[in-house]
Amino acid sequence: MRYPEEKEGLILLHVNGIEEKLNSQPFLSLSEVKQNISSSVSGFYWIYTNLRIDRFRTATSPTNPVHVDFAELSKSHEALKHVIQPSNHDYWCVYNGKGRQLKNRIVAEFTNTQGKTGKLALLRCFQESDFKIKYVVCGDSTSATGVATQYSQLEKQLERAWRLHIGWPLLCRA
Repeated sequence: MRYPEEKEGLILLHVNGIEEKLNSQPFLSLSEVKQNISSSVSGFYWIYTNLRIDRFRTATSPTNPVHVDFAELSKSHEALKHVIQPSNHDYWCVYNGKGRQLKNRIVAEFTNTQGKTGKLALLRCFQESDFKIKYVVCGDSTSATGVATQYSQLEKQLERAWRLHIGWPLLCRA
């Protein structure tokens, strides 16, 4: 039986290991992600930008109400101390997520489609070139983007734990 503090310590080890892996990766474009990730892998992803926060505050509202309203969210997150702040010189993380079909999930964050599934729909307000991506594939310890731990072991905790430990990305609702 595991005690709660052992479980908490374990997720912190995963968060720190993932953060080290992210820091050692280059930023990728969406085209590179489409080429580099197999459609069948599961994992986690982070979306970065070098845009100023004003661009998000003045973005138009989505026509699909389940998509992220950049202006509303950036204004409501303004001045909160645990929200990741823009960097003056580099890319800063504006979103992180997870997916069983990782490539499809990342691509979906850029599209502006109708439907009941919420997403960022970044291309309705911005250019693809405004964003860069990093990712981690679960169950693959052989690559620079992989971790040995299976997705099913990290799925419920890692995304939230990373946000709580590293900082809350501006465009994450929950």
